[in-house]
Amino acid sequence: MSDRIPAGASPSGTGVQAAKGRFSIVSGAKGDYIYLPESCSILEAPEVVISALDAFRSDAFAKNLPGEKPHESAARSFFGDIAKNQPPLPGSRRPDETGVKDLVLNISQICNLACSYCYAEELNKSKKVMLPETCRAAIDKALELSRNGLKSLKFLGGEPALAFEEIRVAVDYVTERSTQLDFAPPAFVIVTNGTRITDEMISYFAAKNFYVLVSLDGPRDIHDQLRPFSGGKGSYDKVYKTLEKFIAAEVPVAIETVYTRSHHKSGFSVNDVVEHILELGVREMQITLALGSWHGEGAYAEIEQVSCDFSEAARNCIRSFRSDDPFLLRGIQFVIDGFANRTRNTHVCGAGRSFMAVNYDGEAFPCYLLESEETSYGFIGKDWDADRYAQISKRFVENGKDYHDTCGQCWANEICQSCLGSTFLLEKKIAKPPAWFCAVQKTLISAVLGEIGDALNSQDKNRFLDNLAAFLKPRGFET
Repeated sequence: MSDRIPAGASPSGTGVQAAKGRFSIVSGAKGDYIYLPESCSILEAPEVVISALDAFRSDAFAKNLPGEKPHESAARSFFGDIAKNQPPLPGSRRPDETGVKDLVLNISQICNLACSYCYAEELNKSKKVMLPETCRAAIDKALELSRNGLKSLKFLGGEPALAFEEIRVAVDYVTERSTQLDFAPPAFVIVTNGTRITDEMISYFAAKNFYVLVSLDGPRDIHDQLRPFSGGKGSYDKVYKTLEKFIAAEVPVAIETVYTRSHHKSGFSVNDVVEHILELGVREMQITLALGSWHGEGAYAEIEQVSCDFSEAARNCIRSFRSDDPFLLRGIQFVIDGFANRTRNTHVCGAGRSFMAVNYDGEAFPCYLLESEETSYGFIGKDWDADRYAQISKRFVENGKDYHDTCGQCWANEICQSCLGSTFLLEKKIAKPPAWFCAVQKTLISAVLGEIGDALNSQDKNRFLDNLAAFLKPRGFET
């Protein structure tokens, strides 16, 4: 096996239906269950049945890599018959449905940090912020390309807090235009490094009901190594003080962490990061695995270990909802939502279909992680080409699960979500996430479903459901 982690496969160009009878054995701390994706059902079964299907467990990275299991055809035929008697999924979003719902504005390409893994390093060399007229033009274009208005408006950078006045312009304008068009205004999201947040900003974010994500990569030592100021000094203390201000003001705040190979090699597990965030008094977090950076000797073994760690953190999150002190690991919410809503996800994400990102200069892309000459829609208000937009969007539509044979054979097809940027950062092409990335996601999905199975079959069931209802209040945005 090569030391270089491979990128994902390109779509086949021909739509196919998912195979019938797919299933998996998922496990909680207390029990084993059969998961049927066609009906999104978690079923109990006698121990003798579970034992006979041991090869179909999905609770570890290696078990989720491609390869046919013993007697898989016969097993699928059996479970295909069972699935026919289960309530079917109520429906799925149309595979070819497009229409922008989520708009990202890279509103500031100025940054005061020098993060070691920054994907926006080249853009930040411009040291510019988005002009108010560009903000308005981007919003107008997104509303024009939407079906029923925007669900979310997300501010990124650079450091978006360095363009606070421009953020206010955008918020006021999208609210005004949405009202004029008889659309509900979008939810507002900001991802900030937390070093330039003022009391005025905190009050504003609270008044406008922003979802605020503050970047913090764990305890001081690892955070300062990965996210120093441009002069080299660590930024942890400044971020910590900002979090204290949000908490003291009783303004909801979440933490976003990029978990890197440096974390792993420094001995910081995913659970260590989770525990540190909880110690800070923050109960909601988004931890992203920077798996695209894992190359060279030992990469697969490390990814397998990180996958195990991340899945254990996910299990702890689900178990916390059975207690009086729940916390949310946002990276697993798609599994909870998918199971609860029972709606098939035809694509792993909304890039190129319902998601659009616009840089400070007005150049638009399917996503802020999918930027190249090939994927550029052009400049809003300058050389916008409707045919080019339609052609690129069509390529993302035809990169859905129905266009990949491996997805059609996968037990996690209906529920899974992922990040096309993970592949694009490895190789600049429109493709499905690579098999190793899918294995990480499937291990995570399996862990969550297994723990949900435990919760629904426990004396804590009502507390579990009540906590989910309270904590997972509907939000109209993608993180």
